[in-house]
Order: sequence, then structure tokens, then C-alpha cells
Amino acid sequence: MSIDALARAVTALDNHEIYNPDDELNLLDSEFVSVTDEATGDLLEQLGGEVLFGPDGGPNRRAITALRKRGLEVSEAGSPYPDNPYETCVVIKIREGEIPLTSEQLG
Repeated sequence: MSIDALARAVTALDNHEIYNPDDELNLLDSEFVSVTDEATGDLLEQLGGEVLFGPDGGPNRRAITALRKRGLEVSEAGSPYPDNPYETCVVIKIREGEIPLTSEQLG
């Protein structure tokens, strides 16, 4: 997926009226995905976050910067799992919550 395609997918999700009955912050959480509407689920499936990570699994800062220039709120975070320091997390924030995308770093 290209940076432009990811930006369009995130914008479409942000413009969509998301069904979030439990006010989940993490929009990729399995509990949220199981209760949301089909249209929201379909939009989430379109988010191919691989462009946000380099071949070594680390953050692709050029892609993150390009998304920021397109007006998206994107941040790098450490591993969401303290027992796995090799996992990289990039978080995209939209009005309804956050989309944490993760990758395993090599080495």
C-alpha cells in the first residue's frame, strides 16, 4: 500500500460515522472489531500499515512525516507490550480513537 492509499483509507475512516458503542480508544482492539458495524470493519481492513515500517521492522520516518504533511496525526510509540522491546508501534489518531499498527524489529 502506498502512502497516498493509506492516507485516503485513514481519511475515509475518519469521515465515516464509526459505530463504537463501548467508546473503545483502540480501534483495532478485538472487542471493538467484534461489535462495530460492517462498514467500519471493512474500512479498518483497508488499512495496510506496512508502509509505516522499514524492512528491518523499525518505523519508516519518511512515511510518517509524509502522512503528517497530509494532516494526519501520527506518532511513534514504544512497544505496547513491555515484555517485547523489539516491537515497534505507530499510532494514527482520528476523532473516534486510535489505530495502533505494530511491527517486529529485526536484530
